Amino acid sequence: MSHSQSFFQSSTRKQKKPRTFVRDLLVGVLVVLVLWLMVVSFAMIRLLSLSSDASTSLKQAKQEVVSLQFQQANTSLASAQKSFAGAKKMFPILQTAQWLPLFGTSIQSSQELVSGGMEAVSALGPVLDVGTDVLQLSGLDESYFEQVKQGTSPHISFSDLPSETKAIMLQRLQNAADKFVLLSKRLELIETDLDRISNSTLLGPFNGLLQPLRESLSQTRSTLNQVSRFAYLFPVFAGASEPQSFLVLFLNNTELRPGGGFIGTYGVLNVSHGSILSFKTADVYSLDHLVEKKITTPAPFPLQTYNATPVWFMRDANWSPDFSVSAKGVMRQFQDETNLLSPEEKKSVPYAQKIDGVIGLTPDLAKEILKITGPITVAGQTFTAENIADVLEYQVEQGFAKQGIPEAQRKEIVSALTDQVIANLMKHPLSDWGRVIDVMETSFTQKQLMVYHTDPSVESVIQSVGWGGVVLPKTSDTQMVVDANLASLKSDPVVSRAYKYEVFKNTSGDWIGRTTVRYTHTGTFDWKTTRYRTYTRLYVPKGSTLIRLSGSMGQDVSEELGMTVFGTFVTIDPQKSQEVVFEYQLPESVKSAIEKKAYRLTFIKQPGSQNIPLTLHLDFDKNVVRANPAEEKNAWGDTIYQWIGSLDQDRVFEVNL
Repeated sequence: MSHSQSFFQSSTRKQKKPRTFVRDLLVGVLVVLVLWLMVVSFAMIRLLSLSSDASTSLKQAKQEVVSLQFQQANTSLASAQKSFAGAKKMFPILQTAQWLPLFGTSIQSSQELVSGGMEAVSALGPVLDVGTDVLQLSGLDESYFEQVKQGTSPHISFSDLPSETKAIMLQRLQNAADKFVLLSKRLELIETDLDRISNSTLLGPFNGLLQPLRESLSQTRSTLNQVSRFAYLFPVFAGASEPQSFLVLFLNNTELRPGGGFIGTYGVLNVSHGSILSFKTADVYSLDHLVEKKITTPAPFPLQTYNATPVWFMRDANWSPDFSVSAKGVMRQFQDETNLLSPEEKKSVPYAQKIDGVIGLTPDLAKEILKITGPITVAGQTFTAENIADVLEYQVEQGFAKQGIPEAQRKEIVSALTDQVIANLMKHPLSDWGRVIDVMETSFTQKQLMVYHTDPSVESVIQSVGWGGVVLPKTSDTQMVVDANLASLKSDPVVSRAYKYEVFKNTSGDWIGRTTVRYTHTGTFDWKTTRYRTYTRLYVPKGSTLIRLSGSMGQDVSEELGMTVFGTFVTIDPQKSQEVVFEYQLPESVKSAIEKKAYRLTFIKQPGSQNIPLTLHLDFDKNVVRANPAEEKNAWGDTIYQWIGSLDQDRVFEVNL
């Protein structure tokens, strides 16, 4: 059989066709794969770009809220929500790559991150609505904020607002307080989800977006908590619903007392619908002297023994380190003393038939307020944040005599200064009141400002947010050192303190606590400084048993505020140091916590005290597994928990063994 050339050519083509098909198929698959990778890459780039835009919009919204530009912040939030929504649309494309190793889990986590961002934006919207409503009530407009932005002085302040407007604004704030709390809880849940996401596999570029978002949410939640507290309590103390009368205590912590400082000056503040109706202050002695022959209530024995004060007057009534207890004691003493006055005598001192609450503040708060208002000149004296304590102290102790001012009027400058500070604050731009709130929040935390209210529901909120200087030990182990300056002038500013607390097991197997208080007197004898004399009390867990006490005179054991109290009297000469050491057996509650390997300690700060160095050296006779706050890394891996820091607020320590 013959074969033509065309036959062989046809035969050859038929043999090559399968290889061509495979090649074309591979090329096709490769093209599709490249196109798919391009689409996925584009989706990834778009996702990152939109997420970054959303993050930028959130930061912008935060800055606008700080400036009270709520309408612009709403626009920024809408932009963030739009960007997150656009980013969410990229996930159907990215999910086609879920089969890739690690990529599927990462895509899922990234999707949850974007959803969390959208949820956060949704949660923040109602906050801005409340802010917008309040500002609309105040009458502020865009021109006001333009002045703020340009650095010029805006003309609208709290004092410019009509009383009716103030009342409505305060009521709107108070009604929104619960909403702020719920929103804060909502953000907390979102934070928890983000924390879980951070522990999973996440697309590398998203790691750079996650941490700022978490930090922003944490800061926002903290701010919401702050605003919710302010929104509920400020209207109450501003008399939004009904007129209020408050006893104001000027606690001089240069003469430290258990409740924050010596009550050198007091006042009665009357407010209604956000406006101050009257505020009259006076030297506390002007009241005490009027009834000095009529009061018979015996003073606590340390005041009788070391201060030559047999009778208990209002000036010494803040004897408890729990401000709510001291406040009730001062109110009771104020009412007892004023009830003994004649109608004419009542006109000569600050007086109110009914007191709704107590406000206590120290010069430390005044310093911070003057940083906001700037220097204030009263009666020829210029007060600044740096000199207010010294200048005021000199004026009421020495300067008044040189100026020919009667002793009974020596503290009138306190009243004049207070009036001027309040007036300056009320005239302060509303846009800058965030600084005032921050100062108040810090002062509450550090117990330089404390409040008490007779309404149990209000007082409950005060205690829950930590604004009342209330002693609430919630742990098995507790520490609180309390000083009471007794007849040592205004020496406290030159007397430094340092605390050290040790826990260890003795040879008998008992758990021992040892608290060392080191006093260092850096001053000299002058008109305001002398030998330091303090009645020192150490509050420890109930059931503790004193073993030995050194460095002081006498000892007293009692119970107060649900704790055992060791009391003693200490003296320190100028340029000298003194260590007072309490050693005691800890009760079964502390022993049980250690045996259960879950030890917790609350170290409580005395109201009015400065930020005191604190050292912990706790030997549990078993390895420390985890602690909060954590130790320094070089201290890890043994049976001892060591911590060195500052007691600038109440602190809680947790150690797992």
